[in-house]
Amino acid sequence: MLDLLNKYSFSEILIFLVVFAIALRSIVNFWDWGVERLKKIFQREGRKKEEKEVMERKLDENSDNFKTLFEIQQKQNNKIEEVIDKINLLIVSDKDDIKSFITREHHYFCYQKGWIDDYSLDCIERRFQHYTEEGGNSYILDLMTEIRNLPKRPPKKEE
Repeated sequence: MLDLLNKYSFSEILIFLVVFAIALRSIVNFWDWGVERLKKIFQREGRKKEEKEVMERKLDENSDNFKTLFEIQQKQNNKIEEVIDKINLLIVSDKDDIKSFITREHHYFCYQKGWIDDYSLDCIERRFQHYTEEGGNSYILDLMTEIRNLPKRPPKKEE
């Protein structure tokens, strides 16, 4: 140590001590920075893990919601199919009713009266139009042709 004092002056030793202190401070700062950096990395990894868990929970919840929505959609589709079936049944029933009506009117006007008035013909024509819109067959078309070919007369006033 005496050699050190003999070899270097007080100001040089002081400069060495200051440089050493600055170097030591830089090493401590570097150490603190490294520790903070590692903490941030591990925190980020922890947050990523938490976010992944949250996303997985949300995905599970959404999956359950989609299953519920799918079940509701299936129920609605079944109800719609039921309604369609009932509408189809109503259309078939309506066609049968119209067919019966036109057949009865045909027999009345063609076989009993031998003529038809304009109002009755118009009513029968409208019912026939509904029948064809509902997909009726040609059997009634032949009856309608016979009804249309009847002579037209106004109804007689009954006194």
